[in-house]
Amino acid sequence: SWYQIHVSAAKAAVDATTRNLALEWGTDYDIRVNGIAPGPISDTPGMSKLAPDEISSKARDYMPLYKLGEKWDIAMTALFLVSDAGKFINGDVLIVDGGLWLSRPRHLQKEAVKQVSRSVEKRSRNAPVGVPKSKL
Repeated sequence: SWYQIHVSAAKAAVDATTRNLALEWGTDYDIRVNGIAPGPISDTPGMSKLAPDEISSKARDYMPLYKLGEKWDIAMTALFLVSDAGKFINGDVLIVDGGLWLSRPRHLQKEAVKQVSRSVEKRSRNAPVGVPKSKL
């Protein structure tokens, strides 16, 4: 994706760390280490920050299942990994994206990304300053 080199580098580092810890901790301490790579998840701060409403509503059209994921989907994946059902999975990063990875959607045009980025930046500059209250 355009303008996402920092995200790509960070994700690659997390994936490599997952594999290395799985090897080291699995051998030395019998601890399994896995990761979860979620796709677009509705009703999350990341989705609302990165994709304005008009874009997130169109994102469903690109999804093979024609819907965005939910927090519940990611939670169930984590529970599977820590359960006995996932006891032989180690060093893997499970992609939980409703098949988006398989469909390989076309990249947005660079100018469209710039336009969305500018509108998100404008909204963030107009947002009230301060730490948002936790939902926990």
